[in-house]
Amino acid sequence: MTEEEVARVCPPDVYHHQWRELVHYWFSERGQTYSDIGRAARASQTIPHTSGSKSYARLRAEFMEDHGRKPGEVEFYKMTHTHRDGSFVREESRDIVDRATSLISERIGESSSIGNTRGVEAQVFTELMGSERYGRVRGYGVGVTPTQLSAVDRYTQDGRQSSSTAEVNDLKAEIKELKQSHQTEMQSLRAQINQITSLLHQFVPPQVPDSSSARRDGDASDP
Repeated sequence: MTEEEVARVCPPDVYHHQWRELVHYWFSERGQTYSDIGRAARASQTIPHTSGSKSYARLRAEFMEDHGRKPGEVEFYKMTHTHRDGSFVREESRDIVDRATSLISERIGESSSIGNTRGVEAQVFTELMGSERYGRVRGYGVGVTPTQLSAVDRYTQDGRQSSSTAEVNDLKAEIKELKQSHQTEMQSLRAQINQITSLLHQFVPPQVPDSSSARRDGDASDP
């Protein structure tokens, strides 16, 4: 695929201008150099992954699209180190996942806050895999730095907040429009009722009391 073709396939949670800048970097000389370095590094890996030609960033984006959330560190490691039938590429990978799962279960069981699961998972994964190398983010592929990751998270959060604000404004406008429509309908209904009442007064003569009935009532009231 050409640079322009890739640039047109923008993930839904990424700004178009940021995506174009990223694609341009991939196709640049520097990006190609890092790609070659990454290819050589993958060839020397003792525990290969199973993502093939798909980048980790793309796998994470696909996971978020399918599940509506980011994958956990251990969850993503397992996803990228198992075959389609669920078998691990190496026994070392199975051992890492098993140990991580056991430690996470123990620490979550000790904590009363279930919402801290992702933090516990990240901590356990770092303990088992070692600290990050300077300027690298494990599980995000070549070229991604902690600063870039923080910026992407911030922009994504801002984009979601802007989207939520727009949805709230749309709902407010819709409610206002419904109220105005209701008021207009009520005014129209009142006008119709007044018109019908006026017609009734014109065509239906007022009732006059019966003189004989009135006389009987008067006689009955005399002492």
